[in-house]
Order: sequence, then C-alpha cells, then structure tokens
Amino acid sequence: MPQNREFPEELLNQSKDERLNFFKNEYFIPHPHLDNAFTSLKRHIQCCGDSRIVLITGPTGVGKTTLLELTKNWVNEMALPTLEVDKGCIPVADVEVTLQKSGIFNPKDYLKRCLYALHEPKNLIEHKINYGVRGISRNEKGEIVIEPKIIETELGWALEQALKQRHPHIFLIDEAHHLLSVGSGRKLTDVPEAIKSLANRTKILHGLFGTYELLTLQDIGDQLSRRSVYIHIPRYRAEFIEDIQIWQSIVWSFQQHIPTHEEPDFLSHWKYLYERSLGCVGILKNWASNALGDALNDNAKTITLKHLEQRALSVGQCQNILKTITQGEKRYSYIEGDLNQLQTKLGLKDKPQYRANLKSPTSDGAEAAQEQETTKPQKSRKSAGQRNPKRDPVGVPKNAE
Repeated sequence: MPQNREFPEELLNQSKDERLNFFKNEYFIPHPHLDNAFTSLKRHIQCCGDSRIVLITGPTGVGKTTLLELTKNWVNEMALPTLEVDKGCIPVADVEVTLQKSGIFNPKDYLKRCLYALHEPKNLIEHKINYGVRGISRNEKGEIVIEPKIIETELGWALEQALKQRHPHIFLIDEAHHLLSVGSGRKLTDVPEAIKSLANRTKILHGLFGTYELLTLQDIGDQLSRRSVYIHIPRYRAEFIEDIQIWQSIVWSFQQHIPTHEEPDFLSHWKYLYERSLGCVGILKNWASNALGDALNDNAKTITLKHLEQRALSVGQCQNILKTITQGEKRYSYIEGDLNQLQTKLGLKDKPQYRANLKSPTSDGAEAAQEQETTKPQKSRKSAGQRNPKRDPVGVPKNAE
C-alpha cells in the first residue's frame, strides 16, 4: 500500500461492510470551519454566563451532526473527574427533533424523547430520578414507562426535575429547526421560548443544532435572541482563494482515506466535487460514501469518475439547495450586522458634546412654536363701519320698470 494512504492496511482484507463502515462512521476529517465552531462551542460550555441557549447553524450537509458527536465525546471525557464524585450525573444528553407525518412538530413527543435521553442507565440505578408527577414509572426491567394520557405540563415538569437531578454540562438538540414547524393555535416562538425558560430555571446550557431556519428566531424573539449565542458553520466558497485551497486539501484527505486497493483520483475532479456538493463537507462525505459502496459492490479496485457521477446530486437539486443556502447566508450576515451602522446609531461616529450645551427638546419646541407665530402673516385691522371690499352692480337691472 502506498505510504500516503491514511487507513489501517489490514482493512483491505476485511469485508466490504467493515471497509464502508470505517469511512462512513469511524473517519471524519477536521477542517477549519468545523474546528472554529468546535472551539467556540467548547469555550461556551466551559463558561456560558446567563446565555444558556447556543444556536449552532449552517447549511444542510455542512457538518453540524459531526460537531454534535465531537461535542458529546469531548464533554464525556472532560467530565470523568466529576463522575468520580457525582455518581448520578449524566455529563451530556442529546435528542433529535422529529416531525409527525403531517410535518407538524409534536411537543408531547419531544418531551418524552427528552426524558428517555436523560433516563438513567443501569449503572445509575441507585440514583433514580424523582420526577414528581404521576404517569411516569418503571417496569420490572427498570425501563422508563410514560403513560399516554399524561398531559404536556406534567411532562414539562418531569423534564425540569430530570435536568436538575442529572445536571448535564449541555443538553444537545439536533434538527432543532423542526421546533418551528408548529401547528395552528401556537406561536412560532412558543417552543423555543419554553426551552429558554427551562434553561434558565435549571441552569442547564442547551445547544440547538439546525439549518438557517433557526435564524427566524432572531427576527421574532428579541428576548430569546438576547439570551442566545450564535455559532456559524459556513460552507467553503469558491470566490475566495483561501477556501479553494482548503477545499482541495479536504478532497486530497478524502482520497487518502478511501479504503480501496488503489487510491482514487479526487483531486483532479475537485471542481466537479465542489459543484455537486456546494462546498459542504458533509454532502461530499455522503456522496463519497455512496460511491465507495458502489465501487465495493462492483469489486472495483478504486472509485472511478463513473461511480461519482452516478451518485452525484442533480443540477436541479443543487440549484434548489443553493437557493436556500444563499438566503440563509444573507440572514446570518444581518445577524453579524454592519459595524459602521451600529456605531453611527450609537453616536460613536460624532464628536461628543457637553450635555449643557445642548438645547432641551422642550425649549427647542417652544422656540420653534414662537418663531412660527412671529412669522405668521398678520391680518389687517379694519375701522368700524368699514365694509369688506366687493364689486358693486353697474347699470339698471334688466327687468326693472
């Protein structure tokens, strides 16, 4: 095997499934945008202050789920000393927000999933959670059982108790943009505001991972926005030389980690790979995994351009995804804002003055009214008995006799 291949050599003698699993699940490529987001998230987990909502957003297929898994591994490792003292702690828990068949978010289902995520494993059986409500029990195997008739408010109370007693460093919510797919009778901010309130009451940091749809909360929820921190994972953009160079290094790393007998030539096709993945590493990873599966099933020595072409997104799919991405990028640029505009509105661009030298709004208004009164044209006074000017009739009326 050539020296530049980046996988265990014995992998080539293993089954197709094991080789595919290595590339799909065991290998991930670190890259600058992911590293920057991970660094920011770790810093906030270590010290979040009163900002207990962190929104991790970016395009579809950019690597948000990869960041979530990295975060879980890091928190579990960081919390090892704590677990020696606090046996009942669950350092990190995560839940994926799902939608009903109708495409509507179900709050009760979400709360149940959160409770299952915080349910104690067997090694914590001596540190059971007291949920404080009826309708939640355990069966003979120690598994949590939630009665169907339990109401939403009771589930919310039980979740609050679970978070307080397990006190994770962070509670992770994947596909969080689905929280906004509410049915009639609910406001768009109902569920996110409830999560913010829950985070404040329990003092537990909540991490919401989702697409740019999450940024809708910036427009409609000022309180939620003020208490939140935004972490952006952008795509790589071909209009920037630095991004092209990084993308080429990512493509090069991918071809080195493909467990085939011959190394594929991805680098020669980097433009094509960029075009059909829109600069999103997650889309590229999924695409390469599917192409690898086809190559292994064909007993091919490597992934060919044909394998890539038959698994690529169509042009129409790419155009639709790109349209959504560019709209989201514009919305995020609004959140970052215009520094010069902010400084102007705050008065930082003008030369400061002493307050005493400024006229009060009241005096300015009085002076303006007085000035208007003095400039108003005055009506001329008439002498007593003087009639208004008018045209008198001339001649004799036509019917006069």
